[in-house]
Amino acid sequence: MSFTLDYVAAVFAGAASWAFLHRRTVRGDLAFTFYLTSTVILYLSLRCFPGHWQNPLCSAAALVSVHFLVLAAITIIYRLSPWHPLASYPGPIWARISSLWLTYISSTGKRHLILDRLHEEYGPFVRIGPNAVEINSSSAISIYNSFEKAESYRYPAHDNLTSVFLKNDSREKHKERRRVWGGMLTPTGMAELTPALERRTWHLMRCIERRQSAGDGYVDLGEAFYHFAYDLGGDIIFGACNKIELMRDGDVKGLVNTGKFTTGMMDTFGHSPWLLDILWRIPAGENMHQLVRMADEMTHNRVNSDKLSASKDLLSYLMEGGVPMCELERDAAVAMLAASENTAMTFAIALYYLTAEPKYYKVLQAQLDQLFSDALGPLSASALATIPFLDGVLNEALRLGTTFFLPRITPPEGTEVDGKYIPGNTVVALAAYTQQTSPENFFPEPMNFRPERWLPQGLGPDTKTNRSALASFSYGQHACLGKTLAFQQMRYVVARLVLAFDTEFKPGFDPQAFREGILGMGTPHLEVPLLVRFVRRPGIHLEHVSDVA
Repeated sequence: MSFTLDYVAAVFAGAASWAFLHRRTVRGDLAFTFYLTSTVILYLSLRCFPGHWQNPLCSAAALVSVHFLVLAAITIIYRLSPWHPLASYPGPIWARISSLWLTYISSTGKRHLILDRLHEEYGPFVRIGPNAVEINSSSAISIYNSFEKAESYRYPAHDNLTSVFLKNDSREKHKERRRVWGGMLTPTGMAELTPALERRTWHLMRCIERRQSAGDGYVDLGEAFYHFAYDLGGDIIFGACNKIELMRDGDVKGLVNTGKFTTGMMDTFGHSPWLLDILWRIPAGENMHQLVRMADEMTHNRVNSDKLSASKDLLSYLMEGGVPMCELERDAAVAMLAASENTAMTFAIALYYLTAEPKYYKVLQAQLDQLFSDALGPLSASALATIPFLDGVLNEALRLGTTFFLPRITPPEGTEVDGKYIPGNTVVALAAYTQQTSPENFFPEPMNFRPERWLPQGLGPDTKTNRSALASFSYGQHACLGKTLAFQQMRYVVARLVLAFDTEFKPGFDPQAFREGILGMGTPHLEVPLLVRFVRRPGIHLEHVSDVA
């Protein structure tokens, strides 16, 4: 009889746990520790008071399993029931049952394509998680005006440090940190970063030629851009204390792969925050810690160094703003990823499309030649900003190449989008990729690279170019602070390369396979190497350029 009562007690404990946990958030590492500790305590109790139990270890595991299975069963039944607040929103059954479905499709790098197909099947509102809805409507841009970031943006260490990139519980602290960052992103601040951009771009050009000569005459452009972006990012963040020289030395420590792994892990497992909490604490998450440790070391060196650049770096602004050391380390680590991964991939995708569409390469080259008579002379940011076609190239690369997922959390009172009420504390996201490739926003040829769609005349009288549908830099209070700086860098690097070189793909390169291999993993990842030959144009003599590595 007592044997049965023990299982009945486990069943009731599971039901009670559901009642307690319902609408509460529990850290995964703490929940894992609780279940492990409970099993050990129960095992020790059964050993001390064996009674009718023959095998205390198996019995303890069985009782804890019953408790967990009852908890899981009630959770699943509720999430599929008509009483769930999101019951009226259609979506795959697995998505309604568990956040692991979204985690899984994110791990494939094809989340944007899978969700795009679901919108074709279910319509503009799709339930993509037990408590998550994606919206395929330009009206959903309004959610970014005031809604806070979802839990997927929270740093898994749960240390409550403020960071401009991550989820912060204090809106005021977030605003203050953005203000401090803003000092670097003024016209004066960005002008101070120009020498580093110019120097590193010369390094990139020589790096490309050096690697071509050392290999088969072609360069892995994605890799070269990654190395350039990390070198430049290190200069911007750490100034003269930067020790990153990937273009010169190669990536012997695997910094790029560590960065890609980290952004991929955060983007994938962030949708199941409880799972990310666990991975952060076990050896499987070690790669995520490597980048943090490197940034911590360089931050300490920068803070304690008398070796300062002639121009200010990011850490100098943060230190002047009174940011404590622990938060300097956090912002430096995340800034390394933000300044490197997205920038590198936008360069790669832009050069891919220009090489795949030689007519556009020639148009851009001609416009740059007209504006800059000396291909190796100064390229002012103000002059580059006057070339609409250059911005059109960059905007098209962003539109077709960025597949960001930008979840927010609705306020307690809920919200309304296109006449549909969405309950409070629901994760909501704009279907960014679907919006960026929708004929309602970009017409004609929404799936094709057409830079002229961004010009005043567009692609003809029926042109649609909804600039607000481009979500690459997000919107509202959490919009990317570095958008202006990013465009300044993209204009400069693309212009410098197009002025100096002609390009061609390696024979056998498959453009379709390359496009299909652009994965959305927090930032775009290239599954297929971008193999390109750069050929100097007549009259280009890089040997005469000073400060070249």
